Amino acid sequence: MPRSPLFSLSLFVLLFAASALFGTLPAYDPALSQPALAAVLGSTLLFLLTAYLTRTRFIARAVGGLLVTAGALFALYFISQFAYWNYPETPTLIQRLGRATTFLPFRYFAYLHPNGVATLLEILLPLAAALLLSSRRWWLKVMFAIKTVILGYALFLTFSRGAWSSVAAAAGLAVALALLLRLPRRTAVTLVIGAVALVMAAAAGILLLGTERLTFLQSTITAADSRLTLYRNTLYLATDYAYSGIGLGATFGMVYSRYSLLIFVPYLTYAHNLPLAVWLGQGLPGLLALAGIIIVFYRLVYRTLCRAQPDAVFHGAWLGVTATLIHGLTDARQYVESPWTMPALFVMLALAAALARLAFAQGDDVTDRSQPAVRPYRRRALALPVMAAVILVGAVLIFNAPLRALWHTNRGALDETRAELAPALNDDDRAALNDAAVAAYQTALALDPALPNASRRLGNLYAALGRYAEAVPLLETAAAAEPDYPAAVKGLGLAYVWVGRIDDAAYMLARLDDRQNIVNELNTWANFRSDQNEPELAAYARAAAARLDALP
Repeated sequence: MPRSPLFSLSLFVLLFAASALFGTLPAYDPALSQPALAAVLGSTLLFLLTAYLTRTRFIARAVGGLLVTAGALFALYFISQFAYWNYPETPTLIQRLGRATTFLPFRYFAYLHPNGVATLLEILLPLAAALLLSSRRWWLKVMFAIKTVILGYALFLTFSRGAWSSVAAAAGLAVALALLLRLPRRTAVTLVIGAVALVMAAAAGILLLGTERLTFLQSTITAADSRLTLYRNTLYLATDYAYSGIGLGATFGMVYSRYSLLIFVPYLTYAHNLPLAVWLGQGLPGLLALAGIIIVFYRLVYRTLCRAQPDAVFHGAWLGVTATLIHGLTDARQYVESPWTMPALFVMLALAAALARLAFAQGDDVTDRSQPAVRPYRRRALALPVMAAVILVGAVLIFNAPLRALWHTNRGALDETRAELAPALNDDDRAALNDAAVAAYQTALALDPALPNASRRLGNLYAALGRYAEAVPLLETAAAAEPDYPAAVKGLGLAYVWVGRIDDAAYMLARLDDRQNIVNELNTWANFRSDQNEPELAAYARAAAARLDALP
């Protein structure tokens, strides 16, 4: 096997680590970045050690066994402490089982969020199953059977529907591949198509019946709707910081609250989506590095499945990676419990890559050597980066002004965020940063007057600085372009309040989801304005609250 795939994967992993290192620079408080940075750098080191020091299948199986053993011990600890945490929203059946199997006195080391636990277990469960199925000695089979049961039971206790679905999807993929490899192609394809059709028919049936009749799905549907709203708002937020991100680590909570929801307290702590979390935490370089890791890894998996006969542990490793990446579409606990979830992902990536290399190096290549090569490997390897470079240069030339406008918006957003949220700044420092943000937004709008990001950010900043009349036209432009984004809609509604356009304010704020919360917030604003000796603005806020509350 050519060394290029493993080298390319390592290169993207190193780029991911570098983006994390630079991701500390945009953070409004660098102290918030340190735990996540340590996790990324440690995970990168573990990846390199595992990928390049795993030189035999014995070592690979030993590494896999150690991972599964450590995971089983962690799962036992979670099981032993389950009853003490009183996890909310956990069904009664799971609560009863969890209480019945809590077998140790309470020992606190760290809070175990069930989704975080599930993120670790979903990576290890396919590996444990692979070691169980491929072990030849009876005592190893018994040992791995016990560990697989422990991991599976702990995963069940987490009540993480995202993890359950991702493991089920990985298992379905494994079965589909087994059918394709062992059955006649026509039969295997027919079975796979039938399974996909069955899933689609079930989804169509749910839509036709109506979700109101399926009470057991209500919590899932409600959670899905909430997540979609979060993803939409987070995507808007990410485009404000398109190049740099908001900074690595625990920066999301306050930035999301202040600039997406326009509230002054943290509401959510992370983006619940791995690509969005990486983009916000590590900027565009981090997002590109993650995409590169995924593309190169699955290209390596595909080539190994087609051209070699890898060890069963290889299948367990890449399926574990697949399970957690699928879960990453609806959650991103790697950025919350990063000290113990992120290293597991990177080690599993490395283990699969090392076993792929071993499968080729030990003569397992099953390619028909009598067939002529299509093209030299190096030529094929160079084609993709050359095409990407050509597309990038073309995009920069064609979209030069919008891209530069986004860059200045990014600069302004970072200055504005530091001005409001950075600790240990004096009033002069904050004023200077706000002035720099205003200048950056104005430059962005000079380059692209239709850019809603710059209009919204500058309009809301003007409103915060008391320049209400200047804020209104900017926020009207933003709200027209972003009719579902709270930062634009609520920002315009509040700007209407402060210029005395009460009816316009009420109708605009009525577009937001929770009207009563907005009414309460307006009354809070009224009290605040009174305390600040601004009676006219206080009267506007009370009038807007009453008008909004009276709307049908």
